[in-house]
Amino acid sequence: MSQRQQRRRENEHGLEIDAALALLGDDYAQEILAVLIENPATAKELTERCPGSRVTIYRRLNRLEDAGLVETEIRIRSDGNHCERYRLAVEKITVSITEDGFESELRPSDEE
Repeated sequence: MSQRQQRRRENEHGLEIDAALALLGDDYAQEILAVLIENPATAKELTERCPGSRVTIYRRLNRLEDAGLVETEIRIRSDGNHCERYRLAVEKITVSITEDGFESELRPSDEE
């Protein structure tokens, strides 16, 4: 089993550690996460509050969601249209370097 497969198996919450670490070093992703710490937000709200084009924000949101750092919630409006809001999926990430590679622990946002 490769180290990559081992890391994935060890993380039961779906956090893709390689992708998450890369995103945490990205300025646009950091801005998005900083806004989402305060409250869930729509993509439109994020484009208004974060630097970068609409396309850049959507791309980072997709990458953040794929990495397991952000999740979406869909709300149905009274007019029947839906609104997709993004929220943090993870409250805390701890990464340890071991002889076998990386180990990660996380605390999901909804845990107290």
